[in-house]
Amino acid sequence: MIANSNVSKESSGVEYVDIKKYVGVASVNILALNPNNEKLRKYGWSIPEDAKEPEYVTTDSEGKKSARVRFLVQIQDLEEKPIVTMDFWIRPDVQFNKDRTKCKIIDKYGRTAFGTKEEVQGKQIPMYSNGPAQIDKEYKFCHVGEEELVQFLMKYLNITPLSIFNRAKNAFVPTTNPGILTIDHWDWLMNGKMDELAGYIAMQPDNKVKVVFGIRNTDDNKSYQTFLNGTFLSNGSFADKMSGEYAAARKAIDRWLEYHTNGATTFSASPVKEWTVSATNVPETTNEVGDMPDFDDGDKLPFDV
Repeated sequence: MIANSNVSKESSGVEYVDIKKYVGVASVNILALNPNNEKLRKYGWSIPEDAKEPEYVTTDSEGKKSARVRFLVQIQDLEEKPIVTMDFWIRPDVQFNKDRTKCKIIDKYGRTAFGTKEEVQGKQIPMYSNGPAQIDKEYKFCHVGEEELVQFLMKYLNITPLSIFNRAKNAFVPTTNPGILTIDHWDWLMNGKMDELAGYIAMQPDNKVKVVFGIRNTDDNKSYQTFLNGTFLSNGSFADKMSGEYAAARKAIDRWLEYHTNGATTFSASPVKEWTVSATNVPETTNEVGDMPDFDDGDKLPFDV
């Protein structure tokens, strides 16, 4: 279900793919969704004619199912307009907190919260120590990876937000007709069926969104193109003239660094540029995005609903 998407605003070539990687904030548009080999070849991937088609749905040795939603996107800020992939890893399971006493819920505005068994069974608004959660009463369970995917789609489709900042009042004020977006057929995604998402994207085919790209290095001296999942900027946003950085991106990166201290991944809040490495330490490169992250989740709900 979706309502009130808008043409994205702009801030004040040849299609190909190579081994270059990029870091920083970039404006991108979507070229393809879960592309097959034919589509990948069209955009520059060197794939043999007898190669197997990409597998976007997998089951591990324990029988747990996962799926990848891959967007083929083109960076608009650089002269060569390079093409990169953005992978969202999802699961059929509802997401929980670490001790599995609360499950995650999501509303039609893309807001999330964690509710206890009693709150969710009673369709109540979860209560936190500082008051009720900011979520609509018509919420639903939130699957692993769903919040990040919804955030990306809402920002890409320029969905009218619940509130906007009013400079005269120096405060956020409600919008008169906020937009909504929900993924109504999660089971479709888990079976590799992209019809619902493709339909949403087709509503604003020329839109763009700004993504914070980065580089993830692995212990075996490989590097992967990645992005800051969960943080996406409207296409009309722009870098601060004094710092040269996007303020929202800097804030999100600093928050991310509080929980990731091993230095394996590098992000930048500055406008996108090609990533370069020291000649004394050149990692092996790849066009793949990397391994699926670990999740705090389970195969079934910890309580009946």
